[in-house]
Amino acid sequence: MNYIKQLTLFFNKSTSDPNLTPTHLSLFMALFQTWNQSRFPQQIQIIRDDMMRLSKINSKATYHKAMAYLHAQRYINYKPSYNPLKGSQISFFPKEEPQSSTADEPVQNLTTRALNEPYNKLSSTNIITDNISTTAREKKENRNQNLVSSGIQSSGETKEKSSAKKEKKIPPAAHQVEEFFLGQRSTIQEARRFINHYTANGWLVGGKSPMIDWEASARNWIANSTKFNNHAKHNNTTRAQQLHTVGSKNYFEPL
Repeated sequence: MNYIKQLTLFFNKSTSDPNLTPTHLSLFMALFQTWNQSRFPQQIQIIRDDMMRLSKINSKATYHKAMAYLHAQRYINYKPSYNPLKGSQISFFPKEEPQSSTADEPVQNLTTRALNEPYNKLSSTNIITDNISTTAREKKENRNQNLVSSGIQSSGETKEKSSAKKEKKIPPAAHQVEEFFLGQRSTIQEARRFINHYTANGWLVGGKSPMIDWEASARNWIANSTKFNNHAKHNNTTRAQQLHTVGSKNYFEPL
């Protein structure tokens, strides 16, 4: 058989095929090379793994989809075998319309089929639409069943978590800080100093690390402010005492 004539037939046919992709071309040339090495018998038997390796196709889904397209467009006649040791049969350029083909069948259906399983001849648009609607409906049903079976948290727990999250939010609301300071027997003025200080430095602890728990920082602030206020009172008292002068001081006495 003149293989140049067969290749010319393929390229003449593929030139007018707008949907032929490099993947289809690679698979066909792998099949054609196998046919050539077998000395052009009427049919050849192929093994999927060998064809995928020769055509540089790594995905089984892509392989099945490309094979289905070549079969549907009558580049080849594909007869699958359900025996992986026997292999599938391929003949080239069939003259009769193939009985079953779906070149545009979705990839997810191709990958779930058995080895070299034949495809039904259906409209690709209808297949894709039906599969998408079915998948969406199944996902929605599964999600509803999971919610019912696992149960949703009670409203009380949800409120507690949301309130706890709100309390720990950085930066906190001013009224929360004021209430906390009053609960710690401090003052609103001290709460405002706390807010102003950390607002100015971007709510960073030590000017470097982001604040995680503002309540803990507030407790430290209150403890430090108490010490600072006591120390300030002591210094002011000592200084005031040093400034006291005796009314009967004699300024003629040497210092």
